Amino acid sequence: MVARTYVSTGLIVLSILLGGTAGCVSPATQPPVTSTVAPGWERFVNQEECSYMIDHPSNMDVASQGTYSWLLSPTAAEPSGPVPNFVYISVIPDDFQPGADEIIYNYDPVETRTLLSLQVGEGKSLREDPILTDWFRYTRLPDRSFVDQTAQTYENTQPWEFPLGTKEIRYYLKANGCTYLIGGYLSTVGSGQVGAIDQELFEQIIDSFRLAP
Repeated sequence: MVARTYVSTGLIVLSILLGGTAGCVSPATQPPVTSTVAPGWERFVNQEECSYMIDHPSNMDVASQGTYSWLLSPTAAEPSGPVPNFVYISVIPDDFQPGADEIIYNYDPVETRTLLSLQVGEGKSLREDPILTDWFRYTRLPDRSFVDQTAQTYENTQPWEFPLGTKEIRYYLKANGCTYLIGGYLSTVGSGQVGAIDQELFEQIIDSFRLAP
C-alpha cells in the first residue's frame, strides 16, 4: 500500500520517516522544507520509494495512477465530466523494469532517452507518423531549479487529445536513485473555464515540489 500524508492549511507535517528509506539521501543533505502550507492549500506527501511532497489548492483532487504516478486535478463540477487541466508526478526508480502489468504515466524509456538527449532550444517529435508529428513535438527549454536540484524542462504547445489552447510542461529531475517526471497540462487562453489551470497557478504548485526526507 502506498504511504501518503495530507497536511491541511496552516498545519505542521507531523510524521516524517526517519532513517534508511531506500533511495533517500541522509537528512543532513536534504533541502530545507517549510512546515506550513499556504492558506487554502494542502500538502500531499508520498512516502513510498522516490518520496516527495507537493502543495496544491484545497479544491484539487489527488488520485493515484498505479504505483508510481499521481494526478492533481481541479475538483470537477460534474464527476463524469472532462478535466481539461491537471498536474502529474511520476517516479521511475533506477531499477524499474517496464512491464505490461505496471505502466508509469507519461513514461516511455525510448521517448525519455530521446528527450533527454536534446539541447536547450532543440525540438523533436516523438512520433514519425505525419498525422501525429505536431501533436507530439517537444522543445527543450532552459533547465529549472528545484531548491538545490536541477531539472531538464520540455514544452509541447499542442498535446494530443487536449483542447486547443492547452500546453504541456514537463520536467525530468534525477535524484536519490530515481527519475522524477513532473509536469502538467495547462490553459494558455485565460478562458476562466471550470477546471482550468493557468501558467501562474501551475508555477505555484510546481514551486512547492520537494524531495521528502
